[in-house]
Amino acid sequence: MILKHFKFMVLLIVLLSNLNSKTIIENAEDNSTTRWRVVEGNSDDIVNIYDSEIKSRVIEFKGGGSYKLGATNGSKALNIKNETTISWKMRATVPYTIYILTQTTEGLRYIFYVSTPSRGLKHGFSNGIHHGLGKATIDGRWRTITRDLNSDLQDAEPNNKIISINGIIINGGDGIRVDDITLYTPEEKIYKNDYVEVNKSYRLDINSENFKILQWRLKDFGTPEILERRGIIRDIDIFEFRVHTTTANGKKDLIYTLGEKNLGLIENNKTIHHALGDDRAIGSVWVENYPANSLGLPQAITRDLDEDIRDFEPNNHLLKIDSFEVKGSGKVGYIKLLSNVDTNLSKIDIDNNNSIISSPGGDRKCVGVGFKIQYLFVYILLTLIFFNREKYFNRG
Repeated sequence: MILKHFKFMVLLIVLLSNLNSKTIIENAEDNSTTRWRVVEGNSDDIVNIYDSEIKSRVIEFKGGGSYKLGATNGSKALNIKNETTISWKMRATVPYTIYILTQTTEGLRYIFYVSTPSRGLKHGFSNGIHHGLGKATIDGRWRTITRDLNSDLQDAEPNNKIISINGIIINGGDGIRVDDITLYTPEEKIYKNDYVEVNKSYRLDINSENFKILQWRLKDFGTPEILERRGIIRDIDIFEFRVHTTTANGKKDLIYTLGEKNLGLIENNKTIHHALGDDRAIGSVWVENYPANSLGLPQAITRDLDEDIRDFEPNNHLLKIDSFEVKGSGKVGYIKLLSNVDTNLSKIDIDNNNSIISSPGGDRKCVGVGFKIQYLFVYILLTLIFFNREKYFNRG
């Protein structure tokens, strides 16, 4: 009987750990570059090097060519399912394009990210989904990028859904370094699961110390009367999203507006401004009259608030998200917090043959407070059940 209950406890703990698994595609710790193939360039463009700043081995791409890990399909494809949030560390000083190769319910899609703040969604080629990460990403600072791939896909194709993640292509970015490319399923804390009609202003209390990534969706900010022919919004003040935070250096607001220029520290250095590009209010209209680029298309914004703070205050960091505020008239909703990749408990590595190597319980040193409390509670509960097994399992 004791052995039976012990097996039950072990099984339950393993299942709980797998709920928070992550798949590490590349962390360079094996001192190898064999996962990568050259699409354009030379074989010695790809090097595995130790970076003294972050004290880790990283992959560096020299020459500004094109380099691929995985494939669109076939045996070389990663074929990673269920985990659709991606995180990677990068340091870049020149423009780049990073493609995530995905199989979706509507076929092959290249979800790609560039070093400009604008985004064209369906701009570029028929099965590409374009997003801009902003000019701050080529300032030479190591940063972590986190993207919800399903959300980025559905900005352009609301009814589409990712089936698998099959590979990555890095174009340009001569000298770009990357590390810890990881897919994971974040914990979510949902505040609004529908849209709220905003008439001039709206405020939502957040009060969270355990999350750094905030996501929200918007639509119907703007009307045809304020649009130029190709969708450039004349009034870049059509909305303002403001996140009130507590940082190591005191209270700090983060604000997000249209436009292409980050203003950085403003309002007597009490506020940090980031630009969201020039077309987020309405959806992309790079391809005129394209159905997926219609006026009012819902758009998602995902921001790592800690990284946004460090863009202009490198020695500062986020302690608490206090509240979320909107100024303007339109609809905002689906507001939620996402855990970052370091809070996921177990990991799965990809080897040089794109095979999955499971490593339950890896990388435990970065477990977040929220997860520690949850697992402590589960541990106590299981312990109580175990020591009271006669009461719970031998009734009657």
